[in-house]
Amino acid sequence: MIAQFDVNTIWRRKFGQALRRRHPDTLLFAPRPFGTRGALADEEGLIPVALPPGWATRASMLAMPMLGRRAKELAKSRGSSIDTAIFTSFHYLPLARRLCSDARILYYCSDDYRGYAGWGGAAAIAQEAHLCRIATLSIFVSAALRDRAIEEYGLDPATCIVAPNASEPRFADGSPKPPELAALPGPVFGTVGVFNDRIDFHFLDRLAGSEEVGSLALVGPLQDCPDPDGYIRRLRANPKVHWFGARPHDEIHAWMAGIDIAVIPYAPTRFNHFCSPMRLWDHLAIGQPIIATDACDQIARQAGVFVVAPGDALDRSIRSAKTAAEAGRHPHLESWDDRVASIAPWIG
Repeated sequence: MIAQFDVNTIWRRKFGQALRRRHPDTLLFAPRPFGTRGALADEEGLIPVALPPGWATRASMLAMPMLGRRAKELAKSRGSSIDTAIFTSFHYLPLARRLCSDARILYYCSDDYRGYAGWGGAAAIAQEAHLCRIATLSIFVSAALRDRAIEEYGLDPATCIVAPNASEPRFADGSPKPPELAALPGPVFGTVGVFNDRIDFHFLDRLAGSEEVGSLALVGPLQDCPDPDGYIRRLRANPKVHWFGARPHDEIHAWMAGIDIAVIPYAPTRFNHFCSPMRLWDHLAIGQPIIATDACDQIARQAGVFVVAPGDALDRSIRSAKTAAEAGRHPHLESWDDRVASIAPWIG
């Protein structure tokens, strides 16, 4: 029996649910502090487990045995035992060490955890290195994460693979354009997602200032964004820029598909460099052209994306993307089921 520990983020959950479709007896654990119900409590296939507050940090020595006992009891109640344990962050190292004598350990590195607030430092790096070394397989969502781990932790490359984030069939199925987007002068360039410090607002301001752009649609919430250089203020004042705010997750595929040319404007940070953006795979599934900064290594490596490096002529990339849009869409879906199928030989 397979157990995946922690599906509390959407990208871990999508992976876990695809794994469960292939292996229906998979246990997907969603830890949460005592006294909280959690937004995932009623989602099919997920197993909420209440643990002491701080279970992932200061209380881990108490919480991990509790989680381990719960997992073993559930497996036993279903007439089985855990033979493969998948851990999604280094916080589970104490549990991995407990289970490694009886189960195959897999590390699913779904993000650059050093970039998380309060997660970095030498101790965290040492814990991740230890988890990688006791794992029979380490799965990284980007080549940049894998290559760094191999170099810094001295890992055998044969035990390290890349399985990026992915998309869902609904993004490739085609959707009616939201009327709010249909009313905009074209071509409509657009970014969908959270607007925070991961976004290069200067790049968006440059894009909005180009005469090649009909409209710029920004779909998603604006969160915790100081604006010392005034780029957000300029975007708000530009009549070509249209802010639509947050939209329900089950509608987001229609908003992404309603854009003529997708824009992924990541800022040049280490966290962005190592990430595997779900929005990249969603837009590839839709099939419209994509313009992006070169901040993300995975995006910069992706064939067909119009990558704009610092100092590049932006209008040239815009014109190339417009020409590609005129040729029609070319959907390319890489689904979560595809990702799980690609690692199936290592999981069994």
